[in-house]
Amino acid sequence: MAILKEKVGLSNEDMRKLRSMRPGMPLDLQVVSPTATKRVRTEFIGMDGVRSLILRFPDEGKWGNLRDAIYPDNSMVVRYILEDETGEIIAFKVKITLVLSKPGNYVFTTFPLSIQSHGLRAEQRSQTRVPVSILDAVDDSEMNIGTIVDLSSSGCRISVKRNEQKSRLAAKQNIKLRITISQGQHETLTGVIMNSRSDDVDHYYGIKFDASEGVVQALLSQLLIA
Repeated sequence: MAILKEKVGLSNEDMRKLRSMRPGMPLDLQVVSPTATKRVRTEFIGMDGVRSLILRFPDEGKWGNLRDAIYPDNSMVVRYILEDETGEIIAFKVKITLVLSKPGNYVFTTFPLSIQSHGLRAEQRSQTRVPVSILDAVDDSEMNIGTIVDLSSSGCRISVKRNEQKSRLAAKQNIKLRITISQGQHETLTGVIMNSRSDDVDHYYGIKFDASEGVVQALLSQLLIA
């Protein structure tokens, strides 16, 4: 992927995307050493307002020596996946300001002046607030109650309150969704959990439906009308 095109200025939407970064979120770093351009993985630690970002220094046992690429005044490109209603790769360029080895191996950078994004999803998702029960695919026992926050013909994203979650769901787990269409009317879809993430309030699960597109489109129409 090419280095970012410069476009200075952060909108409110850009700031929302940057503030979606949570401690522990995986990051992809593109750094340049005297001999090569390297792509390595690390994790986000935090941010100091709009002054700086803090990242964990990548594991050199896994990625090899990086001290000739990650040092003050050198630049790097940071990329991460924003798993929300849009599904985007977010990327930005920053300058390294400080590298620490104590109390931990941390990298401090400038705050980005601009971001670039690239959509991951082939289709748009409709934002909803539809109640849903998450059931075990085998015995139909209720595992959690949540809300569908976005929906398309191929999948949806569900939020479950952290303080109300009964059991943590795992990637590739098969489930059933019992969706409330209206009072006393329910529909059931089967699917598989593709990904998950959390913030301070909710757990979010990305679901891929097993049903045909026609079946889901009919249900989608009912939900949007409701």
